[in-house]
Parts: sequence; C-alpha cells; structure tokens
Amino acid sequence: MSQGPYGWLQRPQQQAAAARQAERLRALGRSPESLRRSELELLGELHWPQRHHTLLEAHDPGPEVAILTVANDRFARGLEALLLSLRAVYPAFTAPVVVAHDGSLGPFLQRRLQAIHPQLAFVQPEPAWAASLPSDSHNRRRIGLLGYLNSHALSLRGYRRVLVLDSDLLITGALDPLWADGEVGEAFRAVPDCGDRPWAAVSPHTGRPVLNTGVLSVPGWALTAAWEGRMEALIRRAAEPVCPLLDRFADQKVWNQLLADQPLELLPLNFNCNVKYLVQYLGGCAEGLSVVHFAGPKPWLTWPWVAPEPGEQRSGAVCDHLFWNRHYRQLLLPWRLRLLAEQRAAAPPLPPGPACLAWDPWALVDGRASSRHLLLSSAALFGEGWPDQPRWPEAWPQALAAVASEAEPLELWAPLEWEPALRALPLPAGARWRWVLIEAPFSPPLEEAGDLIAGDDGAWRGGFEPWSEPLAPALERAVRRELVAAGGGPVHGP
Repeated sequence: MSQGPYGWLQRPQQQAAAARQAERLRALGRSPESLRRSELELLGELHWPQRHHTLLEAHDPGPEVAILTVANDRFARGLEALLLSLRAVYPAFTAPVVVAHDGSLGPFLQRRLQAIHPQLAFVQPEPAWAASLPSDSHNRRRIGLLGYLNSHALSLRGYRRVLVLDSDLLITGALDPLWADGEVGEAFRAVPDCGDRPWAAVSPHTGRPVLNTGVLSVPGWALTAAWEGRMEALIRRAAEPVCPLLDRFADQKVWNQLLADQPLELLPLNFNCNVKYLVQYLGGCAEGLSVVHFAGPKPWLTWPWVAPEPGEQRSGAVCDHLFWNRHYRQLLLPWRLRLLAEQRAAAPPLPPGPACLAWDPWALVDGRASSRHLLLSSAALFGEGWPDQPRWPEAWPQALAAVASEAEPLELWAPLEWEPALRALPLPAGARWRWVLIEAPFSPPLEEAGDLIAGDDGAWRGGFEPWSEPLAPALERAVRRELVAAGGGPVHGP
C-alpha cells in the first residue's frame, strides 16, 4: 500500500506533530500561567489510546449487572436512542437500567421508554450536597445538579458491577468487556478522554490520563455508603482547584479524583469513542466501535427534531449529526412498527359492515345500526395536564358509558404516539383503543400520501400513515382505510 489505510489515526505523524508543537512552546519560554489549557497538555505527558479489532460476542449480563444513566426531558430522545441501540445489540437484555432524573421526565416519557426496556426504573435523587454545588464556571452552572447525579451509581446495592453510561451514547457493538472478569482483578474500568485531540492528557494531580466518565464500570465492592461519602466530599469541594486539566470539568473532575488511587483498567477506545475523534481521526469509520459518544452539540436538539435553542449548536463544533440520525431512525422505525403490530394482535378484529365515525361521543349515542368509532385528533381535548395527567372532556365519561357496551363496543382511535398518555384514562366496559401510526419522522404530509405503499392491499397494511395539520383529515383517512380493509362499509361521518 502506498498510503495508510483509510479510517486509521496515522499515529506516528500525529505524535511527530505534537512533539514539534511542544518544542516550539518550550522555546518561547512562557510562564505556565500564560498558557492555554491545550498548550499545557502538550507540554505534559500524553497518553495515546488504542483500539481493538477483535470479534466480540454479545451476551446478556443478567440481573447481577445494572446500568445507571442520567437524563432530563431535553435528553429524552437521546435516552431513547441509547436504549434502542442497547436492545439492538442485546435483544434479550435483562439487566436493570436505572435513570436518575431531575423530575422533568414525567409519566408519559417514562412509559414510552419502558416500552423499550421493561426493566427500566426511574429515580429522582435529592442528595444532601445539592445546595452546595459549585457554580464558579459556565460548565458547572450549565450542568448543575443533573451533571452530578451519575454519582447515584454508588448507592445501588447488590450488583457485581454497575455501568455508568451517559445518555448521549449510541451502543454500536458488544459491551461485554465492561462487566466481564478483568485482567486487573475487580478494578474500575474507563476510557481515556480524547476527541478534540488524538491523545489524552495525563493529569499531574492523578498521574493518570484524564478519564472520560461517559462510560464507567464500577465494581461491586465500591457500592457502599463509605464510597458514597467519599464522592459527596469531593462534590462539595469541586470548586477547589486541583489541576488545570481537571478543573474545567464538573462530574468528570470528581470521578477522576475518586479513582486517582484505585485499581483501574484502561479500556480500548472502542468502548467510549468521542464523535470528534471519530470524525477527525477515523474518517467517520465506526467499524469495531462499541460506543459512540456524542459529546458537544446534541443531534436531537436541532433540526429535524426541534428548533435549536440559542447557543446549543455551536458554530464550528466538530460533530456528526447524520451518523446519530441515521442510526436512530433505523432503530426507531421497526420499534414503532412492532409496537403497533403488538397492539393490533392483542385487539379483537374490527367489526365488518356499516360504520359510523364521530369526533364527539354524543354523536354516536343513536348509532345502533353500525359499529361506532370515536376519532381523537387533538391533544387539547385532554386538558392542561397533557400528556402526564390527561383527563376526559367534561361530560364525556357519561357519553362513553352511554355508547359503549360489551355487546356493541365503541372503538376509540388515536395516534399510537399518544398511547403512553391515553392508557391512563378510565374506559367503560365495551370501549377499546385502536391505534394508527401517524408520527414524525416517517409519516409524510397528507398531500404526499401517494409516496407511501401503505395501500389497502393486506400485505402493506399496518404501516405509517400520512399526517396533516390539524390532524383530523389524516386520522379520518387512516381509520376509513382500516375499516374498508377489514371488510367494513359503508363508512358514514364524521
């Protein structure tokens, strides 16, 4: 080969360039106080992380291993992607996953996420140290309490290991070495922090490469009250300077301090590869990686998911939003389709014959000659508590009870996306939910419905339906198609 293989670091050239930069800095004779952090790193010891290219098989660790992650409502989609990617690698994963949050993940989001992994539990810690959190830097003020909640991992008891995973990760390969019996006994396991540069700086304070705490493996012997106390003491003193290479961090600083004198196994970069490293030094080639870490601007906090907040997507930041979007969408689509298939398999067949559609249950009271279908097309119907505390419109419970009966059921149609909220509403005997898939990013606008093959042919039923704004025309179209395909008709109303 006349050139190095694509997707490799070309480490000798990178090392030579770093050495030349360091030599130039030394020749300038500047004082340490006048140097930027990146310059201080160059003048210190550098750790060059390695990757493995070994075939790893994924085996469920079982209930003796737990995962702890942290999220709020803004990170819910990132957490969803993390869980979907985890279950894609481990389809039969049975280990519990604990999500520490700040109260912003309400019942709706919790139920949606638990549909991916039933062993998902949510906790809202109220640590004694919360009131004394340091706010001496922009990074610490931005992270706040949420950034330190990964310390809750030390409060989990009875596990052989606890994995601390950030919620901005994608799992792209087996994680087994994180919980397997290791070469260094029952040591902590982590990956050095690199990405902005191809190397990790060695902290003068710890004498070790700075660790990225987006992926940590905590041995069971550290899951004690004593270790919780050690971590609390470090968090309370987090504003005290210890090392320029650590002081800019929040939770990452205190974890590096906590592990400074502990048995530690440094894992290959495959188990926590910063997306900046992937883009800048691997040419975007992610083969062999088990974890891709989307540090920096979050791909779900901008188009096509939300309008970005000012400053959220920093100009010039190294990122690869397309990688995350592609991977997430490839996992999201089959998950939503499977959920719909499960709901339909559990429901009785749609009634054949004439059908009556309505937006208001009172309009169905006299529809005894037809099957009756109530279409719910607006979340505003369910009050200001939507989606965590929905309620029926006034007088609707009486109307539903008047229309529905075991002998003549009432079919209630709504987008499957609302199911985690609507399942909490009381239903009278004889009323049952029916769901359609109308949701981003897979439903096209109604005027482009011809792009979908989800026709009346039974082979293509049960897919995504077009959307409209307001939703009513798209929902009515989808319900009519379902009824006709099931042998219903004529369809009257609404």
